[in-house]
Amino acid sequence: MTDQIAPANKPPVRKMFGGSRMRVAPALSLVGLLVVGLLTAAVYRNWTPTLSSGEATPSITPVPVASGQTPTPAPLETIHTNPEIAVPGTLVYAKGGNLWLQSGTTARQLTESVNGSQASQPAFSPDGQWIYYIDTRITPGKWYNLDNVGEITSFMLYYPVLVGIHPDGTGKREILSGLTKKGSLKFNFLVRQPSISPSGVTAAIVSDGPVVAGAVHDAVIHYVNLTNGRLGAALSLPESTPLGLSDPEFSPDGKSLAYTMEGRAGKYGAPIIWIFSGGSVRKVAAGYRAPSWSPDGKYLAATKVSGDALNVVVLDVSTGKQVSQVTSDGASWAPVWSPDGDKLVYMHLTGTIVDLNMVYISGTGADRTYKIEPNLTDYTGLDGQSTAAWYIPGFGPVATPAPTDTPASCSVGSPVPSACGSSSATALPTPS
Repeated sequence: MTDQIAPANKPPVRKMFGGSRMRVAPALSLVGLLVVGLLTAAVYRNWTPTLSSGEATPSITPVPVASGQTPTPAPLETIHTNPEIAVPGTLVYAKGGNLWLQSGTTARQLTESVNGSQASQPAFSPDGQWIYYIDTRITPGKWYNLDNVGEITSFMLYYPVLVGIHPDGTGKREILSGLTKKGSLKFNFLVRQPSISPSGVTAAIVSDGPVVAGAVHDAVIHYVNLTNGRLGAALSLPESTPLGLSDPEFSPDGKSLAYTMEGRAGKYGAPIIWIFSGGSVRKVAAGYRAPSWSPDGKYLAATKVSGDALNVVVLDVSTGKQVSQVTSDGASWAPVWSPDGDKLVYMHLTGTIVDLNMVYISGTGADRTYKIEPNLTDYTGLDGQSTAAWYIPGFGPVATPAPTDTPASCSVGSPVPSACGSSSATALPTPS
C-alpha cells in the first residue's frame, strides 16, 4: 500500500506504526536496536516496523529461573557455547550488534561495529560463500520539524544497509542502502529480514521503500538483485494495513515464498502465515509467524503466538494444521530448520537473557519426535530479535548460475521490470 504524497512545501502527515520516518527518525532506531531480553520477546509478539519515543514501551513478565539463580549474560565480547553439543556446519547469529559464527563448539566474531553500527538478521547464500545481513548505521540528519512547520531540525538518523560478506570476513560489500537524501535533508526507509533464493541471485526483504520526500509506505515484501542492488516494486500481496508484512522465507525449491501477514492484539487480529507461489497467494494458518521450511518443503517450523506465550511448533504446509508442539515454555521463538533436516534451533528466554537452543528431530512426517537439548549458548545474551541462519555443506538448496544476459535478471523467475526497481512496472514476479 502507498499513501498519498504530502505537498512538497509541507512536512508529511504522520501515520501510526508504519508512519513517516521523517517524524520519528530523531527518536528511533529500527526495532532491532531497541529491543533486548524481555523487550525482544514483547516486540516480537506485537511487531511494528518502527518505534518512537512517544509510543508505549512493551512489557513482559520475566521468565522464572530456578531458586537461587541470578544469571547474568556473558561479557559483550564472549559467547558461552555448550561443550557437549557440536554444531554441524556453521550457525551465524548476533550479539551486541555483531555477527558471530559457531561451528562445532567454537564461536568466533565475524563483524565489528563501526561508529555504533549494528549487524543483525543474517542469511546464508545457498553455497555458503556469502552471509547477507542488515547493518544499521548512524549519521547526522536534518528534516522538517512537525511542531514548527518550516523549521529544519537536526537529529541522529539510523538507516539500514543490506551487506554481503564472506564467512572468513573478506569481500564485504554494500548492496542496498536505506539512506535517502534530498538536498541537505536526509531520511530513511526500512531494509529488513533478507531471505536468499536458491539461485543466489535474489533476496526477498521487508521494506517500505523506495521512497521520495514526503511519501509514506507500509513495510511489505520486495525482491532485491544481489548483484546490482536494485530494489523491486512491492509484491502485490495481501496485508494488514498499517502493520504490513514480515518474515519472508524462500522454499527449498525456490518456487514459493512463505511470509507473515502482521497482526497484533486488538483490532488487527493474529499474525497469519501465507504462501506466495506461481503468482497466487494462500493462507496457511492464523496465530503463527516466522516460518522456516523443512528441507523437503512439506513442513514449516514457526512461532505460535498465544497471548503472552511464544512457542515453537511445526505446521503442515498443505493443510495448515499444527502437527507438532516443539516447546511449551512460552518463551521460545524464531525457529530455524537445519539444512540436513534433523535439527531445529530457536531463540529462548531465560530470566532476561536470550540464548540459542537446539532440538533433535527423529521420525518422519507428523510422527516426528523432538528432543530438546541444553542451550547451545549458555547465558550468553544474544540479540534475540535477529534470529539465526544455518549452513551445512552438501545440504540445502543447490545454487544455480545467475543469468547474465539482461539487466532484468534481477527478477526471480521471469525477467520482468518490477523485480529490477522500475516504479512503473506492475507485473508480479514468480519466485524460483
